[in-house]
Amino acid sequence: MTMPIRKTVTLRTHTFDLDWNRHVTSRTYEKFGYDARFSILEDLGYSVHRCLEEEIQYISHSAFIKFLGQQFANSDIEVVTELSRDKDGLLYWKQNLIDAKGKPACELYSTSYLQSKDGTKLILDVPLLEENWKESGIHKKSEEQFTLEHHWPIPFSDMNCFWNLPSDSIWKIFEEGRFLFFREVIDLSLIKATDTTTFFMGGEIQINELPSPGSKITLHSWIETFEKIRFYFRQDIVGEDGKVLVSMKDEQLFVALSASRPKKAPPEFIAKVEKFIEKK
Repeated sequence: MTMPIRKTVTLRTHTFDLDWNRHVTSRTYEKFGYDARFSILEDLGYSVHRCLEEEIQYISHSAFIKFLGQQFANSDIEVVTELSRDKDGLLYWKQNLIDAKGKPACELYSTSYLQSKDGTKLILDVPLLEENWKESGIHKKSEEQFTLEHHWPIPFSDMNCFWNLPSDSIWKIFEEGRFLFFREVIDLSLIKATDTTTFFMGGEIQINELPSPGSKITLHSWIETFEKIRFYFRQDIVGEDGKVLVSMKDEQLFVALSASRPKKAPPEFIAKVEKFIEKK
């Protein structure tokens, strides 16, 4: 059995990584994962400098995320990365982020590829994937599904050194969509009134095509299912031509604000979102 390439790097969180819940943001984990991926790519001879010189692009393709432990500022995180590939050059990254006490903070499974100047995937000298990879649980949105829609331009300021969008910018769009849904559909004041918030526990992102910086997108947001103390939130990024560019399914856990413990969904919440829930 051929083992994947494996490497560990240590990175530190900062105060500017904290979100409104005073925990390290999900996007920080993705940035740490991105940094660790390039540490391995550099070992393989594909440094950022070389990629830019030869007009090689790093392109994100998909991600599975599971959050296991809350982190705060000034936490040292070990990022343990394993890399394999398929026969077509798609890179499979398995990453475990572990805190200073040895406890898991996040699991991150992602795929990406390096694309040459002529648009072909590069085949790196990396062992072939020999384990079962996580299967996508994202299904296509029904045309009849009622969604909350928002329209906005993709900022050029999110563009990375490869002149495309990094994964954390995609995560940011979906994070914005969650906040807008809570503000406009649920009403943020309901958080205090019902002593209930929700925690982003993990999810999946499938990228069909990265939105282009400067382009305009429509974000569709709705709810797939409820399961007593959690619900599964869906979002699609749609391009100007109506094509679904990126899809996300994430798991949200209901938590008592005062006790920080899981709780059942408040009836007030369900009443407000009823028309956004997929019909079975």
